[in-house]
Amino acid sequence: MKRRIYALKEAEKIVPLLRSIGKEIHVRRREAEELQKRLDLVRGLSRTEGTVLKNLEAQIATHLREIRASERELDHLGCRLDERHPLRILIPSSDGAWAFDGSLDDTRFYAAPAGGVA
Repeated sequence: MKRRIYALKEAEKIVPLLRSIGKEIHVRRREAEELQKRLDLVRGLSRTEGTVLKNLEAQIATHLREIRASERELDHLGCRLDERHPLRILIPSSDGAWAFDGSLDDTRFYAAPAGGVA
């Protein structure tokens, strides 16, 4: 499959979608981490029912599956998460990459440093 390259104007058009995907990944990672902490705590209790453990494990698995789905969606767009900054999305351009760093209230969009995209 041919790798997609974005000009700045094209990249700006997908920012709302990237913001949504980024937020989804961030929220689900945070939830999975909290559930994992709760699961570790509950496993330490001798009177914990098996259904409680299975329920927590299922919730964690759901979050991890949805994170993978979001990452596949980024891949379909030709974008990926920055390995050095997990909440930054790299958008391939002819000069390397545009880095999208944004939240709902603040969007920063700039050229990524050299070597930012493999």
